[in-house]
Amino acid sequence: MVSVLAGIRRGLSVVCWASAVLLVVIVQPLYLMPIEQQLPIVLALSLMGLFARTPLFRREGKPAALAAGLADLVLVLAAAVTGYYVAAHYQEIIGRQGAFTAADVRVSLVALVLVIEAVRRGVGWPLTLVCLVFIAYALYGRQMPELLMHRGYSIERTASHLLLSYAGIYGTPLKIMIRYVIIFILFGTLLQAVGASDALVRFARAVAGRYTGGLGKVATIASALVGSVSGSAAGNVATTGSVTIPAMKRGGYPAHVAGAIESVASTGGQIMPPIMGAAAFLIADYLGLPYGRIALAATMPAVLYFLATGVAVDLYARAHGLRGVARSELEPLPKVLREGWMYLLPIAVIYVLLVAGYTPTLSALLGLGMAVVLLLVRRVRLREVLGALEQAGASAATLCVVAAGAGIVVGVMQLTGLGARLASILVDLSMGSSMVLLLLSMVTSIILGMGMPTTVVYVLLVSLVVPALVRMGIEPIAAHFFIFYFGVLAAITPPVALASYAAASIAGSSPDRTGWMALKIALPAFIVPFFFARNPALLLQGPWITVVLSGVSAALGVCFLAVAIMNYLHGPLPWWARLAAAIAALMLIRQGITTDLLGLALFGLVWYQRRRDRKQPVQHIAPSSF
Repeated sequence: MVSVLAGIRRGLSVVCWASAVLLVVIVQPLYLMPIEQQLPIVLALSLMGLFARTPLFRREGKPAALAAGLADLVLVLAAAVTGYYVAAHYQEIIGRQGAFTAADVRVSLVALVLVIEAVRRGVGWPLTLVCLVFIAYALYGRQMPELLMHRGYSIERTASHLLLSYAGIYGTPLKIMIRYVIIFILFGTLLQAVGASDALVRFARAVAGRYTGGLGKVATIASALVGSVSGSAAGNVATTGSVTIPAMKRGGYPAHVAGAIESVASTGGQIMPPIMGAAAFLIADYLGLPYGRIALAATMPAVLYFLATGVAVDLYARAHGLRGVARSELEPLPKVLREGWMYLLPIAVIYVLLVAGYTPTLSALLGLGMAVVLLLVRRVRLREVLGALEQAGASAATLCVVAAGAGIVVGVMQLTGLGARLASILVDLSMGSSMVLLLLSMVTSIILGMGMPTTVVYVLLVSLVVPALVRMGIEPIAAHFFIFYFGVLAAITPPVALASYAAASIAGSSPDRTGWMALKIALPAFIVPFFFARNPALLLQGPWITVVLSGVSAALGVCFLAVAIMNYLHGPLPWWARLAAAIAALMLIRQGITTDLLGLALFGLVWYQRRRDRKQPVQHIAPSSF
């Protein structure tokens, strides 16, 4: 009986999630339904599938399973009713904003409870607690400290505002998911179902496998390519890590280092165009810019991230005497391209279309069409296609629930005016220093990102931190990218480094040891946001000569910092050389020819010292701990 109930649960969740995905893919491009109707329907289907798939409690025994099933059935029906109510009466709801009926309020209260419970089941307690704290803030504004005090609102007013104003649960985050992200998710899962991940790993192996520490560089390149499609750090670890981590271990990398390299590279997939992750679509919407321009602006920071990772991997491999793969064991690159070009083509087409100014929806649909053609050409079995649809539905449902939770936060901030107050507080705390404000923003982004998805971190901070950064003279696009970038890096920042923990489970290593090693490898990339915050040319803003010079300066900066952190340049470095290399990297952050030349001169001194000592035997020993 219990197994039958589990089968029914899974079947119901698959039907709900697949229906949500197909609804978006079919209705959205053809404008068959207004967005005000799509929002409640898609969210209701997401909630229904989540309640069906994830039991209220997990206890053994038939009575417990039946009780959980009955409770979840009630929640499924409640989600269906609330979604139907809002979708069926959306025109009347829009017309009576601020004067909602008793039925509106009752539906709002039920829907608010459903969303909070779905957030708990979908992504755990951190975001759930944040939602509850913000709701409490709306209710008890009069009891808050003076800086945060407001008039306070009843639970009925708060719930109806959050659900029915289209500025809360059905606000911008959920609209972005439905307009763009779900189509990209389906594209990515279909492309992986047809074998794109294996082709991309083969391509990376053919390109970088023969170089020093080649298998580590293969993992970096492969995860960048696959991550640009999946847009998920943990998902990318599971996809490419199952191949690259065992290969790195066989090639001589310790288990915790193999897991760390994969987690760092997979995390970078969220900032790698063309897809990047859901938060990038939000950046485009908040800035009012075409998504293609956002993807283009993200190109150089992504290149710098993977350059920093690649240099760190190279230095580690040289320090430990790890060689590349023998040429005889590698496939020729022309053969790999000849057999795998069809997998690279859809990704390239999407990127070109986005940069050319076409809408994300059209670009994703064309890529989706090419993925469907690949399914037919490669004769992928129906079971695998349905599995891909189920995976896409599960990912889309989680993101929709996350977006609804983020909408609660946004709605409360709009209702209470919290965002403007906190921005002023941050400016005061920075004491007029943009660098101090950037450091505060970095710490806040990482702390929030440790327990929440990047999308939620961005939504939180876009109202709290970005206005303060802009007031301090940071360009708006740089301010948005700054918090987005560090929200991504939280996935590999201990003590809660989710991507590192996922990689550690595959590598069979200590999660803590893997997390700290991942942080060490990624640390050179931590200065990249400070580069583009101080110099927006790295986001392709300004004359091309400025962009080129800034790119070279930033590239040298991340390389110098990698040398200092990995403690290797033709051998281990003395303490003063590590310090000099780090100072040289930091000097390159500051825009200006004088500081750039001073940084180059300082690193030149380190290089000269190492070159003078090159005649001494190179000791392949582990660099000192950092």
